[in-house]
Amino acid sequence: MATPEAPLREILKSLSFTQFPLCHIDPFYTPAVIPRPQLFVYPSPGITSDVECLRILALLKFANYEFDLRYTNEPNSSPNAQLPYLLLPDGTAIDNQHIEDHLSLGESSMAYYSLAKHGLAPATEYLVWVDPVGVSAFGDRYLGGYSVVVRWALGWVVSERVAKKLQTGMPEYGAALDGDVVYENAVRAMDSLLVFLGDRMFLDGEAPGRLDALVFACLNAFLEAPVKSPVRTLLTLKDSKYRPLVDYVLRIIDRYFGEKADSVEPRVA
Repeated sequence: MATPEAPLREILKSLSFTQFPLCHIDPFYTPAVIPRPQLFVYPSPGITSDVECLRILALLKFANYEFDLRYTNEPNSSPNAQLPYLLLPDGTAIDNQHIEDHLSLGESSMAYYSLAKHGLAPATEYLVWVDPVGVSAFGDRYLGGYSVVVRWALGWVVSERVAKKLQTGMPEYGAALDGDVVYENAVRAMDSLLVFLGDRMFLDGEAPGRLDALVFACLNAFLEAPVKSPVRTLLTLKDSKYRPLVDYVLRIIDRYFGEKADSVEPRVA
């Protein structure tokens, strides 16, 4: 015996979803297929002026990782809104916090890595975003794609954020962030790293590793900066005791980047 639902069932059956879509529309944009991974970093007249971008770039070079380099001023294209990031051929974007997971690198001295991270790296951030001389020089490198008003507003926001981070991470700075103390910490870190380097080619031994990537990126930032700083002055003084550190930076550039940056050649300050 037929049920009242039978006609409705037949109607639904005739409207099979295998007939959909009725019209196929091609996507307006299809990402280009890339043959190998691409690393996106901030642009610069040299290799790259950003410490984190250069640190990751150096790690990829040290690990003999095949990739193409791309320049951008837009960090919001990254998964975590920070540069650098690595785009894989399958479309996966990896932020700077997870790129190292894809590399095979040896162990580094955690004590000296911490020394560089808390001594050298804060001084580079201070030079770029807080020191008035550095802010005016580096602004275009990071915010060159924005209008003057937007550039000023974004620069002020980032400067305040970096200053607060430095103050929170280093209580010895006191109530006011003192640039002299920041640079003095960097010089003390350089003194220890100079002794640790000794006659070796790299800080991590025969082959460079994570410690070398961080120290190289920080020292190169001071040497390549378009402005003077107390750290740069010490590094580039004639007969400077820090000449081995400058040679160390040049050695990495020559071996892994295939070019010398004229801006890092020592000269009388």
